[in-house]
Amino acid sequence: MNKVAFMTLGCKVNQDETESMMDLFKKSGYQVVDFDDKSDIYVINTCTVTQVGSKKSRQMIRRAHRLNPDALIVVTGCYSQTASEEVAKIPGVRLIVGNDQKHNIVKLSEEALNKRKDEKPKILVSQRHELTEFHSLPIATNRQRHRATLKIQEGCDNFCTYCIVPYARGPIRSKPLKDVVEDCKQLVKEGYREIVLTGIHLGSYGKDLSESLSLADVVNSLSELSDLKRLRLSSIEPTDFSVELLTAIKNSNNICNHFHVPLQNGCDKILDLMGRKYNTAYYEKVIETLRSLKKDVAITTDIMVGFPGETEEDFNKTLEFVQKIQFSGIHVFKYSPREGTPASSFPNQVPNSIKDKRSDILTKKALELKQQFNQLFLGKEVDVLFEKAVDDQIEGHTTNYIVVQAYGRKELLGSILPVELLEIRGESVFGRIKGEFNGR
Repeated sequence: MNKVAFMTLGCKVNQDETESMMDLFKKSGYQVVDFDDKSDIYVINTCTVTQVGSKKSRQMIRRAHRLNPDALIVVTGCYSQTASEEVAKIPGVRLIVGNDQKHNIVKLSEEALNKRKDEKPKILVSQRHELTEFHSLPIATNRQRHRATLKIQEGCDNFCTYCIVPYARGPIRSKPLKDVVEDCKQLVKEGYREIVLTGIHLGSYGKDLSESLSLADVVNSLSELSDLKRLRLSSIEPTDFSVELLTAIKNSNNICNHFHVPLQNGCDKILDLMGRKYNTAYYEKVIETLRSLKKDVAITTDIMVGFPGETEEDFNKTLEFVQKIQFSGIHVFKYSPREGTPASSFPNQVPNSIKDKRSDILTKKALELKQQFNQLFLGKEVDVLFEKAVDDQIEGHTTNYIVVQAYGRKELLGSILPVELLEIRGESVFGRIKGEFNGR
């Protein structure tokens, strides 16, 4: 049996797509092994959102070649999409697959295996204007069948001044609504309690299919699935909360009261330089509206520090704004110039030492705000979907994405159980399962 190993870098979509590619190889008779094991095929699903992502991608390619110089090295993902010629020069690389060809990964790999190793690497990467179809991979699901991730949208047309994603992922493409509904019905039938809808620009769903179709139609359709206990939206831009989507959220019985709404910066001057289509006042109004629709809403976000031109005063405005909004979670990242994006040539580039300092300050503030949010629920009873075992405890999430740990048997994994929250432990909360399922 041929062996295949995977390495994934970057975003949640990349991680889910790797899971899907693993399934494709397994169904074709391959054994999936650890990346550090000797394998016949190594698939590196790369990232290029930051310089660090590109550097790590190159390191993993070279590592695979050292592990087995005779192996077929397949490089896919966003780094291969935007710098295929550069990737082709790395020793050992024999196949470069664009993001739109991941669904053909097994067929393409087997074709490459049958070719001479000394041949020039094969590059199968489409240009942005050629990316017109939504290609479905097998649904990425965890092995315990508790939560499933369903990608329903691909690509981005926003072209923020710092971002390479529109070049790496192409224009927006959407999965037909009937296919989304059928996939969700099948997942529910298989026992999944929660479905997470994902996409590169999820809020743009449907714009390429019909003028009248939108993410609101997806939420409305999936809210009608009585056996779907939880529906979660992965990330929605603040400008994508239309009246129709807000109404769908309000009327839904199964949508989770957790919304990840990227802010990127808390200073209006920097937001304008970034090419974002809103200011802080608009963002604040969106959050106020979301909190009025559902009880105990959690708001998480992404914030970039060190964007060109960001002064100490600008950064302090971000700190003040995150305190005002009271986020329950913040993904902090440092600006990284990407070749070909407008911001890479902006004046007043911020030194790395200052980026590091600001990142540390904001990360500390993020933990403080998370703990403050979690503190609000101590002594309260909440429903937790338990997903994994950690020693003699089990761990899961509330609908508003609080990580909860409690003593309990592994047999309870996949159950949604009432839990009394007792104690803050770092970024999570320890609780006690109520009733007959109490582990202690």
